[in-house]
Amino acid sequence: MRNFRLHITLPLFIGVLMLLFPLLRDFHFESAFVASIVGCFWGAVTAIKRTSSGDFSPTVKIVCYTLLIGLPPFLFSLFAGCLTFDGFGFWVLLPVPSVFFGTGIARLVRELSFPKPLIFSITLLLILSVVGWLVEFFTLPQVYFFNHVWGTWPGPIYDETLKVTDSLLFFRWITTLWIVLLWVLPNWNSSIQNKMITFLALASLLFCYLNLDEMGVITSRETLKERLAIHQKTQHFDLYFDESSFNEEETEYWSAKHEFHFQQIVEELNIDWPKNRKIESFIYANAWQKKKLVGAKFTSYVPIWLEQDQLHIAKQQLDGVLKHELVHAISKQFGNNLFNGSWSIGMIEGVAEAIAADASRESTLDQIIAAEDSYPTPDQMKTALSNAGFYSSASSISYTTAGSFVRYLLNNYPVDNFKRAYPNNNFESAYPVSFDTLVEEWHKQLDSVKVDSIDQQISEFIFSRRSLFQKKCPHAVSKEAALWDKYNFHMANRDSAGALQTINELFETNPDNQLVKRDWIQQQLQNKKYATALYAFNETDSLLTLELLHADALFLSGDYSSAQKFMEALTPKLALSNARNFKYSHSLRSDSLNWSAFLQSRYNNIHPEPELFALLNYPVQLVTTSKAAEFHHSKFLPDYSATLKKHSLHSDWFDIYEQFVDQLIFHDYLNIADKWLAQLSELTLRQRHKERLEELYKWKIFIAQTN
Repeated sequence: MRNFRLHITLPLFIGVLMLLFPLLRDFHFESAFVASIVGCFWGAVTAIKRTSSGDFSPTVKIVCYTLLIGLPPFLFSLFAGCLTFDGFGFWVLLPVPSVFFGTGIARLVRELSFPKPLIFSITLLLILSVVGWLVEFFTLPQVYFFNHVWGTWPGPIYDETLKVTDSLLFFRWITTLWIVLLWVLPNWNSSIQNKMITFLALASLLFCYLNLDEMGVITSRETLKERLAIHQKTQHFDLYFDESSFNEEETEYWSAKHEFHFQQIVEELNIDWPKNRKIESFIYANAWQKKKLVGAKFTSYVPIWLEQDQLHIAKQQLDGVLKHELVHAISKQFGNNLFNGSWSIGMIEGVAEAIAADASRESTLDQIIAAEDSYPTPDQMKTALSNAGFYSSASSISYTTAGSFVRYLLNNYPVDNFKRAYPNNNFESAYPVSFDTLVEEWHKQLDSVKVDSIDQQISEFIFSRRSLFQKKCPHAVSKEAALWDKYNFHMANRDSAGALQTINELFETNPDNQLVKRDWIQQQLQNKKYATALYAFNETDSLLTLELLHADALFLSGDYSSAQKFMEALTPKLALSNARNFKYSHSLRSDSLNWSAFLQSRYNNIHPEPELFALLNYPVQLVTTSKAAEFHHSKFLPDYSATLKKHSLHSDWFDIYEQFVDQLIFHDYLNIADKWLAQLSELTLRQRHKERLEELYKWKIFIAQTN
């Protein structure tokens, strides 16, 4: 009776204890992960104490006791509205097989009369749970893992959407085969039936292990190179691109960008890069392909712990994170001896953020921090640079704060000081002043930084974000969110049919959601279903974007008169909007010629011939130029440039100027680019725009030197 009470109260106590910790209180993967470990070792300990008869029924009881750990998280998630099918799936597929596996190991040790069976069993399980994972961790490029003791680690927790996958089902089938084999082995030759079961289990295991890669249980470098079949070589890189998503011009462009950023980083960090050492860069078609192959979806990453330098980035994230991720690969040169990084995740991400400076396209790192009412104190900075403190905040907050501080250190002290502090997060021995003094000096610099309302808005937006640990239902995904994810997947693959089908389904279930309706309307116009789009508009459409789409639908349907009247009625409303993206909406639709060219570029990716381009107004010329640059259509760039030069430049269009000049430089129109750069330097620009302009100058110098 006493043991029964203990078996009930102990798991319930563990479950209640988990309620104190973010993520663990959720009836999902993290809590099931903990229960798997507890259940596996619990099953082993109790199996050692039993006699050889009657192992199955007690093991089922241990499974039930282990599942009691999930009762408090289950109740918490139930009342919070966070229960998901995948949560139940993880709680079945992780703890249940783990308990039987732990029992099977201990039962085999007991039946074979090993000395000190309890110690032997626990040691063996520890080896299987840790050593097996370490081998994969330090040899494979993936960031997802499977293990018979703790089940699985599905990848970066910031990806949030954690689902039961076919790979997990396949691996747990392997665990089941091992359980059968462990159970039968002590008496495998006692009967024909046992011999047959042993043979079938071994044969099945052999088949499974020969197909681990194909079934997504492991992913080797060789597999990645096969799946990302375009291989591009440069001086410092071996690049692998998905052949269905990149054309020759794009692979050459991104190869050049890799080398450009590499040169910038090694110079700033004063790195003597080893000869014949190459970085492998795996560029995926999209985040979904990356998730399937290596376990990280929207998280780009660099496995700094591997001997081979690598980058893993999806195509859609390249422009925003390439330089940041390259810093991680290069900073391995002064990382610690264990995993080539720093013991502080804040230092790892801080140096990448400091050099890439990509937290915002409108504000500098210092402006984002300076716009806050108060700065982090020395104690708060120590916490922010610690692993627990870094992950307890939203990634954008932690990255920006650490990045601004590290940027100050790199600007005001020799880079070697930072490189000495980096491996062990030890500032006291690396800098001539204390850590507190460094933070105070950083504060003084922030006091001198000028900020405006845009900086304040960006700062407020970044610092209002919640981390995964602060979210009420961190892994709950509604049907609508799942459909939205599927829609974005089709859009990333440029699968117009799949995108249309999915957005139709999403709109049917959410007809009142105006953001959904916006994308639904856009897809109708993209697919020339103008009447369908027009029928869906009503008086409750309050988004300016929807009203502009209404005007576009009228125009595309051939009713130019009604479209023009609609735009005239909409003009006062557009004038009252503070949003920059509506400032030129009327100009883009000023007459039929401009309106047609704008929509052709937007929906059909058709760029006007130079003769027609010259007849368009300036906003339409810039928008169509942006589209041409986005898709690396260089044919008309010189002609477009000659026409655009007739107009005065305006800082409102800096993003397009930057994009356009970037492509001019890449296509070796350096004389034309020089003139643009000279004009841009005369504009009154935001500080962040000045930084981006300086980057264009460096890009031009790099291309000039390499060509």
